[in-house]
Amino acid sequence: MNASQYLKEVKTALANRALRLTLALCLASAVLVPAAASAASTDAEVPFTQALADAQQVTNLNSGWKVYVSQGESMLPQIDHNSLLLVAKTDFDKLSPGMLVVYRDASGDLVSHRLISRTNDGWVAKGLNNYRQDPGLVTRDNLQGVVFGTMKYAAGSDNLATASTANRPAVAFAKKY
Repeated sequence: MNASQYLKEVKTALANRALRLTLALCLASAVLVPAAASAASTDAEVPFTQALADAQQVTNLNSGWKVYVSQGESMLPQIDHNSLLLVAKTDFDKLSPGMLVVYRDASGDLVSHRLISRTNDGWVAKGLNNYRQDPGLVTRDNLQGVVFGTMKYAAGSDNLATASTANRPAVAFAKKY
């Protein structure tokens, strides 16, 4: 392959990636903006199955994106118990303070908390509603990704237990410490 062919392939690959990203952003804004607006009114909340279908439609646009269910109160008022988290696989070196992440703690649980500061061994994280920082660090090995969107769903009988096993997202706990 000569340099001209190589550059043409790279240009095509970048154009395809830009198109996928543009589509993802359009779809995300079409899904997330109405969901955020409806969060102010409990009458406008959608059932879990609809919110999950919408979230999966967004995350299916990129193989590095996943949906998690938030459970717990340590991220109140930003993220409550009835939220879906849209998470993007992210390079550890691109993390910065203030980002919301999902990581696996020492007990094996997935946790969704905010990054506070970086140390030589990893990132210190803390729930917004917690008095103490998390006991363990967010590291290259336990990082699942960065939360890039949330979707609230109506509480009630139409919940996580009703989702088929194949479509059931993992739970990311908003742990209290």
